[in-house]
Amino acid sequence: MKNLLLSALFLIVISSTLFSQKNLIVFSSDATKNDKQQIFIMDEEGDNVKQISFMNLDCYSPKFIPHTNKIVFSATNRISDYLYMIDLDDTATFRFPNFIDGGIDHQFSADGTMLMYRSEKEENNAVYIMDLVSGEVFPISDGSLATHAEFSHDGQKVVYSTSITENFDLAILNLTDTSDNAQKTIVASKDAEIYGTYSPDDTKIAFASFDINYKGTLKVCDANGKNVKVISSGGSSYNPKWSPDGKYLAYVSDKSGKFQIYICKPDGSSLKQLTGESGNVVEYNWSPDGSKIIFDSQSEGVSAIWLIDVEKGSKQNLTGSKANNITPDFKR
Repeated sequence: MKNLLLSALFLIVISSTLFSQKNLIVFSSDATKNDKQQIFIMDEEGDNVKQISFMNLDCYSPKFIPHTNKIVFSATNRISDYLYMIDLDDTATFRFPNFIDGGIDHQFSADGTMLMYRSEKEENNAVYIMDLVSGEVFPISDGSLATHAEFSHDGQKVVYSTSITENFDLAILNLTDTSDNAQKTIVASKDAEIYGTYSPDDTKIAFASFDINYKGTLKVCDANGKNVKVISSGGSSYNPKWSPDGKYLAYVSDKSGKFQIYICKPDGSSLKQLTGESGNVVEYNWSPDGSKIIFDSQSEGVSAIWLIDVEKGSKQNLTGSKANNITPDFKR
C-alpha cells in the first residue's frame, strides 16, 4: 500500500510539474491505438508527450483557455462537429456539459472569460459568444454568413468577415454598444476580406484580401477600417498573426512555391522567410513571449510539428514524421 501511495504521489508531482510549465504545447495526433486524431500535450523540447483525450471521434484544433489548465477542442464523426473541454487537473471529466453540438472555429477573449465559435447547426454558420462565467450564449451575426471572428485584446470588440454583400466584407461588433449601431462594416471591396486580427494594442487590424482567383494579399488598416495598406506581394498570402509585442506580423504565403511562414514589420518592411521545409505549412502560432513560432508542416501526406526560433532561425522537429501531428498551440 505504501509503494502504491508513493507511486500515485509521484505521478501527481510529475503531472503538476508538466501542466505548470509556461510553454506547454497542445496538439492533435493520430499516433493512437484506434488511429483517430486525439489531443496530446508535450513540452517545447518535444518531450513528456501525453495523450489526454480518448474518444471514438477525430479530435483537432485544441486551444488552451487563457490563464487556465483547460483545453477546448473540436471533435468530428465526419458528419457533425462538436466542441469539448477537458481540464488537465481532471482529465477524466468533459464539460459544456458534454459538448457544443455543431461548434467549430473556436476562439477566446484574452482574459479567458469568453468563448466564440461558429455553429454548423445554424443557417449560414452563425457565430456565437459564450460567457464562460455565466454560461450565457448570444449570437454576433445577423443572419448573413459570418466567419473568421476574433476578439480585440480588450475584449470589447469582435472583428469578423460577413457576406452582407456578394463578397465577404470586414466588419466589427462593439460588444459594449447596445444600440443598433453596434455592428459596422469597415472594409468592403470587390474582393473577399478574411482573417481579420487585431494588433496587441487594438489600434490596427491585419487581414487577407482574396481576389476572384483566390489569390490572397495581406493588408493592414486602422481599427476603424481607414488607411488600408498592402503589406505582401507575390504569391497568395493569408492567415496573419501579430507577434505578442506587436512589432511583427507573421503570415503564410506560397510565393516560394510552397506555403511557408513569413514575418515582416506592420508596414511590410524587414520581410523574412522563416520556414523552408519541403512540405506546406498549415497552422502556426506564436509563443507567448514572441521568441518562437510553432507550426505543422505537411509533406507526402504526413504532418510534423516544428518549433522555430524567430531571431536565430533554428528549427526543431518535435514529433517526427511517423504520424499526422497537427494544429499545435501554446498554453497562454
